[in-house]
Amino acid sequence: MKNNKALFSDAFSCAVLNEMPDMVRVINSDGKVIFSSGTKKDVSDENLETCYKMPGAAAYCEDCIAIRCIEKERRYTKISRVKGKVYSVSANPVSFDGEVYALEIFSDITKESNLKDKLISANTRMMDDLEIARSLQLSILRHNLPKVQGYNFCAEFLPCEALGGDMYDCFSMRDGRVVMYIADVSGHGVMPAMLTVYLRQEMFAQCKDPDITPEKVLKKIQVSFEELNTEESIYITIFVVILTPSSGEFVCANAGHSVPPLIVGKNGVREIFLPGTPICRWVDKVGHKEIKGVISKGEKLFLYTDGLDGIHIGQKSSKKLNGILLRDKLSGKKLLNEIKKEFTQTKADDVTMLLCERKI
Repeated sequence: MKNNKALFSDAFSCAVLNEMPDMVRVINSDGKVIFSSGTKKDVSDENLETCYKMPGAAAYCEDCIAIRCIEKERRYTKISRVKGKVYSVSANPVSFDGEVYALEIFSDITKESNLKDKLISANTRMMDDLEIARSLQLSILRHNLPKVQGYNFCAEFLPCEALGGDMYDCFSMRDGRVVMYIADVSGHGVMPAMLTVYLRQEMFAQCKDPDITPEKVLKKIQVSFEELNTEESIYITIFVVILTPSSGEFVCANAGHSVPPLIVGKNGVREIFLPGTPICRWVDKVGHKEIKGVISKGEKLFLYTDGLDGIHIGQKSSKKLNGILLRDKLSGKKLLNEIKKEFTQTKADDVTMLLCERKI
């Protein structure tokens, strides 16, 4: 065996290695440690120590990456835990004077490992919270829509991968009128999902008033929302319709909803265009105008959110949507499924649709 002292005879090199924060060892093909940073003594053939385990470890290594490194002449790494600390250990082949040695580097990654564990634990809790919020959000959606003679109501809610703030509701009031609305809370995550729960409960409570109108209910929601003291970046858009089934007459108001509802009939498709300010904390005084209309026999009222693919891009998507709505053979769930098939490919946002059809 060649003189191993020659490998690290340079005092400067040893001094530099000894000052490195990571521990460095050099191991020969017999598994003997011929250098270890931090040691001041000379190491000779007669007093070389054989490496069986990591420094400070209680048990021998089952698989020595240093020997494998020398045999395969390739780099190996592993993570080891010793006395409560976590080390990243790498063994790198080094050729010198016709022989191959393993250069082992021990890096203390305890802080990084602990931080990773904390992040994983926090992420797990967050995902659990998101799942609870998603389940709660889905549970408040009304699946049993009103059964009113001469009418058909159906709805569809398609959440994107991120937890969002879309919602709808449709229910009968005590006086026989039907309330329909579609809403979108800004952002994604637990906060918007929880606000949909708040909105559903608040809307239902406010609509118990026999004198309620769309303008009045939006005003009451605005006051209630301000009391929540949310961040100013949070806002809610809502389009509310109150229908009198016997005549088909309706009254509606808009709080910032960006896509106008559509009335579909033998005369084509017409928009219910009605500007309005979202439910928010940006302005001191908010007012919402009402307009009236009629759903005639054979017509449909279609409310939806802006999650449909390309609906804000241009007229092409709008024409395609109108074409689907005008197909005579499509109604109810079949109609919504056709829209879903055509406009929900990217799933970049929640998609919510609410359909009211007057049959007779």
